[in-house]
Amino acid sequence: MRNFVENMALWADITDPQRHFETEVSVRAFKEPVLRYAIFAFSSRHMNRKDNSDATEALQHHNCCVQLLIPALSGPRDSITEDILAAVAILRQHEEMDGEDNLFHLTGTTHILNTVSTFGSSGGLGEAAAWLCLRQDIYISLTNQQPLRTNLHSFHHSDVFQRTDDFAWSSRMVFLLAKVVQSAFTDSALAHGVQQEIEEWNSNKPDTFHPVRSAPRGPELDRRFPTIWMLLPVHVIGIQYYHIAKILLALSEAPRAHSAYESLRHSRLVEKHVRHHLLTVLGLAQSNSKAENTLFTARHSLVACELSMIPRV
Repeated sequence: MRNFVENMALWADITDPQRHFETEVSVRAFKEPVLRYAIFAFSSRHMNRKDNSDATEALQHHNCCVQLLIPALSGPRDSITEDILAAVAILRQHEEMDGEDNLFHLTGTTHILNTVSTFGSSGGLGEAAAWLCLRQDIYISLTNQQPLRTNLHSFHHSDVFQRTDDFAWSSRMVFLLAKVVQSAFTDSALAHGVQQEIEEWNSNKPDTFHPVRSAPRGPELDRRFPTIWMLLPVHVIGIQYYHIAKILLALSEAPRAHSAYESLRHSRLVEKHVRHHLLTVLGLAQSNSKAENTLFTARHSLVACELSMIPRV
């Protein structure tokens, strides 16, 4: 439990000013076995991640949690509480550590969100878990080049679209990236309004989203990626998601070339554009060690670019 609170809860709470997974989930886990077993499964897997032979403990906790989840998820809709959603979201984090990701718990979280659409704007732990689940869905959509499973309408009434604090600003960029991903891997055309919203987000973002220190990459300094120090992890995630959105927008832009030369020129411009934003995504992850889950996002971005046949940096 202490390992979860001190080292892992921030991954879930990175855009949550009230830190529900650190402060609320850990407290509820003393009385709610489904949360307790989910935390123990994820935390023990994290502690023994370098030694797969010690995965038995994590598996035992995981199985206990699943046994509690089955009747709740098989019952009526009102039996799916925010504790259930949070537990499945934690098990999804546990599942992400598997070498072969079967997406079982991702299927569970998206099913819950699409069935109980109020979680995305319910406030409290339910909404905090919903935003975590959305980020988890975005990761898989990027790496597998497939549409989102989550219905974004669930989030339309969230108060992050009215609030002006930094956590709300980052959550809005998460939502904007989700909209880009939703269009990028489906046959639907990307609405021009989304591109405009992304640029407005970048133009109007608070000053706290500007780096406190930055330095360009350069072989003479033995820096493969730019140095970009951000104030807090929440600022890292907002800026990182902005640059990932710019990558997808560049890759989704249809060429208007009328000749082979123009087509080649367009491809080179796209490659240059993507390289710049990808280096920024990687630099943000490397420069801000406390925002550990941005390393996961950087890895997923690399996979997405590789699958899109963009040369790796």
